[in-house]
Amino acid sequence: MSHSVTLIPGDWVGPETALAVQQIIDAAGVAIDWDEQQLGGSSLDERVVESARRTGVVLKNRTGAPPTQGRLPPSVELRKALGLSRSVRPIRPLPGYGARFPDLDLFVVREITEDIYAGFEHEVTDGVYEAVKVTTRGACEHIARWAFEVARKHSRKKVTIVHKSNIMKQSDGMFLRTAQAVSKDFGDIECDEVIVDALCMKLVRWPMQFDVLLTANLFGDIVGDLASGLAGGITAATTLSYGEGVAMFENPHGRATELVGTGRANPIPLLRPALYMLRHIGETDAQARIETALHGAIADGLQPVDRGGTDGCAEVRDAIIRRL
Repeated sequence: MSHSVTLIPGDWVGPETALAVQQIIDAAGVAIDWDEQQLGGSSLDERVVESARRTGVVLKNRTGAPPTQGRLPPSVELRKALGLSRSVRPIRPLPGYGARFPDLDLFVVREITEDIYAGFEHEVTDGVYEAVKVTTRGACEHIARWAFEVARKHSRKKVTIVHKSNIMKQSDGMFLRTAQAVSKDFGDIECDEVIVDALCMKLVRWPMQFDVLLTANLFGDIVGDLASGLAGGITAATTLSYGEGVAMFENPHGRATELVGTGRANPIPLLRPALYMLRHIGETDAQARIETALHGAIADGLQPVDRGGTDGCAEVRDAIIRRL
């Protein structure tokens, strides 16, 4: 069976790592019709949106664009255009990859349409700017219900609501109250809450006390990166975003400008979201085989350049393919 997937290879080392990931998937016997698209420039190219809507599946590397006043980053524009409203970052370290907490297994569930990232800013007077935090009951209920459904689907025991309602009593207060109300429909799952700054302290001390973190947009961005750092960095930063009829599997980080064109880039940060993509399209056997090959290669001493080793993009690719 052949699948259609929109590929956004990204910038900097992105095209090199994207090619390596395509070759690994091909070696696993999965037939994919890749529709390669570029994201960036002065405005969102409608061809990218059309491709994503047609295929329903997007594999994306990090993209760059110069900051433009009055314009959201291209990645945010794409999420809005596709109606992607919710994301989950599964925080799972690679075995033997030097994570501070090698047994960490945590989901960060994030609402991605509202909050400060809605992009409503204006200048009040010279040197004074105002940014509007948008919070609606509908979006709060939608993301809360999805978080509990994700927890139930993956046999998770607890959902922790992340907020700052001690200060933002109305906006974050509604987020907290709405999520607590939704939790009553999921009596098999424990629900508690934590203020976001206290959460950061608790995460760096002992993150295994958490299971699923339910967050709004800004806090989810920050907490997701913190948790990824505890699990080994960019290889644990996989982000899965969902809307109606479309899903995006993304490596949202990494430029490594000094590695561009040298063959020393690491394809694993894109390979990990690609594995979730394979599971999403029903290629669970290939996903399991590639993951086993990846873990085996690391156990046998594979050490990419960005981990202090000497294995470049081709060496990482070949080490995985040899084990398929």
